[in-house]
Amino acid sequence: MRVQPSKRRGVPLGLCGCLAAVMVVVVVLGITAVVLFLNAPSLALVFAGFKPQGSTSQVFVGQATVPPVQLENPVSPPDAVVNLGSSGPQELPINNVQTGVINGSAAATVSFTESDLMNLCRQKTTFCSDTNPQYKNVQIDLQPGGGIIYADVNIPQIGSTQRIGVALRLDASHRQFEVMGVDVGGTLYGLPSGDLGQRVTDVATKANELLQAASLQAGGGVYNLSDIRIDANSITFVMQ
Repeated sequence: MRVQPSKRRGVPLGLCGCLAAVMVVVVVLGITAVVLFLNAPSLALVFAGFKPQGSTSQVFVGQATVPPVQLENPVSPPDAVVNLGSSGPQELPINNVQTGVINGSAAATVSFTESDLMNLCRQKTTFCSDTNPQYKNVQIDLQPGGGIIYADVNIPQIGSTQRIGVALRLDASHRQFEVMGVDVGGTLYGLPSGDLGQRVTDVATKANELLQAASLQAGGGVYNLSDIRIDANSITFVMQ
């Protein structure tokens, strides 16, 4: 896949196609941001507007411990389809979906480990297939309340690759993500205020809009996003 230069303040044309399933939105958001950084003419220019903000690990320190979802009478449905509006319907692995009751109301949960997310990313997008010479070795590192998506980015200007991560964290609503910055060697760099930072923000906004519009059809019921819970091992989408 060849990465085309992005237009000013535009969202990459392939975003909706890449968001084939709402459960890989974290992966797509992060890797798309990494791809945007490749459009800068040099690594020096990329970081000219990026200010160090301390250790990346501090982003997730102090995040409240989220209790496990208490789903009463859980059942694995015979099928599960997520609808992302203009992006169309997409089947989900039924092993990751359960329906039941939460506080007296019909509900469903969709849970994925890091390995599950990587498998979905390989199946639904080209970002994780290592077929693009500009970035390889994508890795998802879930953290309490968020996560970091890493990739080895090829930088011709220095003749080598650089491990770059995009840090994402749930906002106060626990229903959408914020881009916290870029990780290089454990240091977090905040997004610049210029065109590049705005393009990344545009990607995040579009991805969150699709996430909020998502609905899940499973076991004869229709569910909308209620809550997202993330710990170091898994991400769970609570639908009601």
